[in-house]
Amino acid sequence: MANMTKTLKLSFAVLLILQLLMASGFELAHDEAYYWLYSKHMDWGFFDHPPFVGGVIRLFSFFGTNEFAVRVGFVVLQFATLLLLWTFTTNPLVAFLLFFSFPLASITGLLALPDIPLLFMSALYCYQLKRYLESDTVARSLHLGVIIGLLFYAKYHGVLLVFFTLVAVPSLLLRRSFYVTAACALVVFAPHLYWQYDHNFATLRYHFLERPSAPFSLARSLEFLGIQVALAGVLAGPLVWYLALRGTAKSQFERTLKSIAFGSVVFFLISSFTKRVEANWTIFLSVPLIALSSGSSIWSRSWPRRLLIISFAFVIGARILFVIPPETVGIRRLKEFHGWKTWAESVLQQCEGRPIMANTYQIASKLSFYLRTEVPALNYKSRKNQFDYWRFDQKFPTHTVCYLTDKRDFTGQQIETPEGKSLRLVKNQDLLQLWELK
Repeated sequence: MANMTKTLKLSFAVLLILQLLMASGFELAHDEAYYWLYSKHMDWGFFDHPPFVGGVIRLFSFFGTNEFAVRVGFVVLQFATLLLLWTFTTNPLVAFLLFFSFPLASITGLLALPDIPLLFMSALYCYQLKRYLESDTVARSLHLGVIIGLLFYAKYHGVLLVFFTLVAVPSLLLRRSFYVTAACALVVFAPHLYWQYDHNFATLRYHFLERPSAPFSLARSLEFLGIQVALAGVLAGPLVWYLALRGTAKSQFERTLKSIAFGSVVFFLISSFTKRVEANWTIFLSVPLIALSSGSSIWSRSWPRRLLIISFAFVIGARILFVIPPETVGIRRLKEFHGWKTWAESVLQQCEGRPIMANTYQIASKLSFYLRTEVPALNYKSRKNQFDYWRFDQKFPTHTVCYLTDKRDFTGQQIETPEGKSLRLVKNQDLLQLWELK
């Protein structure tokens, strides 16, 4: 047991150092640069997400304007999540191997995205819920309420954890202390609700009403289920789901974990009938799945242990793809992480001192980060986003801009992004005319 503890501590430290080193080993993704702008303009809400992701970046901004500063807070939250998970299991070594075998929980910690804050707050919610179910003191009720409020600030998907908790333990509605918890959560989350009210509930309307629908596709729904199995530990995924859902729960807390795991998959499966479901939406399921499966004695057998170790090695090794030039491995998606700083500098030179404006939030965000200036996005024939509220272009000293667009409505010099996408660079575009077109 002592040797295992030493091995576990060493492994924890080595992986933490590895994640921190890799945090500056490749350039920002489009969304990371977008959330970096969140941190520069903190508010109680943003068009796409609640503000937690921006707050984490802002917290570590003293490291400067670089990839490490943007990502370090998410590495910290990732490993804090693992520490919380260890409070739910009798086998911390298996929990450790499982956590870093789950592709989303393991690899997403390298990126500054809302998923890791959601994962951390989900673990913290489950930790405090367990304590509250054991003894519903006023202090524990208040603490749970604060955590629920912060969970909603991380990502709206946190609502599912609370909903399926009530499905599993409806008797909570009969506890007076639960209404103390609910009131506290409402107070914590009230500033964001007011922001939504003040912005005509833009985020909620976008996510629930304006996202494009799709005709029913059995293949899409089956693909969703297959991805959920793979995300639960690659090769070990089927066994993890079996262990998590088998048998009768031995406590209210265990019943709640089963309810969150099973209920959330059913919820998103139904959603997949009419909409495209993103894989990262279920990252919070890592918490109940690891808590329910890691303590099983089956991991002492050779074949499950072998599956787990292979899965762990595969996901840990996959990190190397981020730092290898994408041309070497031939994975197009990896081009999002390479070559943008040089490209942004070349755009600056070609614009010859004119204010720069892009059409999409992705290009505007990347240029903003790597040029250290606020580049607006017009969003012409593109979906609305936070740039429609920021309106950086109102600070321009001139109405003539150097405009980068992917739309063929404009004529100009053709340039390619590091991803190989063709853009038009219009050096003398009238800004007022652009807004009239929009």
